Amino acid sequence: MSDDARTVTLTKMCLKHGIGIPREGALAARFQAAFPAAHYDDEAGEWRMEWKKGGFAESNARLEAFFAESGVSVVHVDKC
Repeated sequence: MSDDARTVTLTKMCLKHGIGIPREGALAARFQAAFPAAHYDDEAGEWRMEWKKGGFAESNARLEAFFAESGVSVVHVDKC
């Protein structure tokens, strides 16, 4: 996804999320500042975040709010 793209894919993989944004750029910098526990997975080519079981609703809400504030829509993929 380029910085000017308007859609990001969030992939729920049970105890982690995959976030389909580039490793670098303005959106990635804002994302990393907002979610300091996130890390970029070079092999997967996306950001990853670990979540505790039972926290999915809160994590999704935080991610959706972040991207909405950035003018980016979210597509969810559930692989759990």
